[in-house]
Amino acid sequence: MSAPPDPAPDPTPDPARVEGSTPDAGAAPPSGGPWRRRLARAAAVVVVLPVLLIVVAQVRLRHVPWTVPEDQRPPALATGAFTPGPGAALRLRYLGISGYELTDGTTTLLLDPQPTRPSGLALLLPIDADPALAERWCPRADFVLVNHTHHDHGMDAGVIARRTGATVVGTQSTLNLARSRGVAPDKLLLARPGEPMRLGTFDVDVCSSRHTDIVVSNPMSGVVAPDAGRLFFWQYSQDGCLGFRLRSNGASVWFHPTSTWAPGELMGLPAATLILGINGEPMYGEKVRGILAECRPRRVLPTHYDNFLQPIEKGLALMPGLDYEAARQAVREAAPDAAWWALDYDWSVDLPPD
Repeated sequence: MSAPPDPAPDPTPDPARVEGSTPDAGAAPPSGGPWRRRLARAAAVVVVLPVLLIVVAQVRLRHVPWTVPEDQRPPALATGAFTPGPGAALRLRYLGISGYELTDGTTTLLLDPQPTRPSGLALLLPIDADPALAERWCPRADFVLVNHTHHDHGMDAGVIARRTGATVVGTQSTLNLARSRGVAPDKLLLARPGEPMRLGTFDVDVCSSRHTDIVVSNPMSGVVAPDAGRLFFWQYSQDGCLGFRLRSNGASVWFHPTSTWAPGELMGLPAATLILGINGEPMYGEKVRGILAECRPRRVLPTHYDNFLQPIEKGLALMPGLDYEAARQAVREAAPDAAWWALDYDWSVDLPPD
């Protein structure tokens, strides 16, 4: 028996399918229009993009332990109390980033002491020095010399000077920052390029340098206010970079922690030891040859090569993106007879007279 035929289609059109018709009152309204969808997508970007950037930054800037190769270490590390003598005119201790303690047995200088190292996530909020960490790493000081006032060079200077009674030496921005952290005005000394100073038992020459370009020329420039409170990292403004030649007990050290240089910058003043910044601009041959020709060092200590976006307690790690080996090779080619000494945290070396 044959199946019954299909029922004839209903000739009445469905109002929901007819253009311009109105759906039944009981039907669900359509979801938001195009502008609402665009708004939802924009909101998702605003929320998700910063999170992705933070995740990428954390991965990119993660701590990857690095050990100083045997052939790049000083011939001997110093231990015990320092007593100046024929083979040990000065003692130099590495504090991380571009920070050092330098003493001749009578006067102790701190150069860019910065044991406080906010991580990538902490930099999203205002930052300040950690007094306990600064005390542990920098228990003593007569003078604190600062290259420039960005947080990775000058943030701890004020709390160290206030505790130790040291005098802070640097640009006006550096002095203002120290004053805002409680350092008395009579403990602030403005360093003027070309004008020598006597700091305790050290003779000090001052040169002017240029900050490395970071996206823009002269990044985060300006002067910190003398009544500044807690600051975001970009508010630690620099008003110029300084280099210092330090001499005592017949030994000399050029502290030049930036990777920039211009002819005549070191004023033709030599030093047996050169502390040279290698993070920032590439350390190409012409620049390195110029610096070494002016300084004429017997030994070069690279600085600002560690990952300062990780706590110092984690140990030494190279700064991501830094071509450390290229800098070392450029120095070797420019001055084959100069030694290259890399230091780990808290390592001390004795520097002989020139």
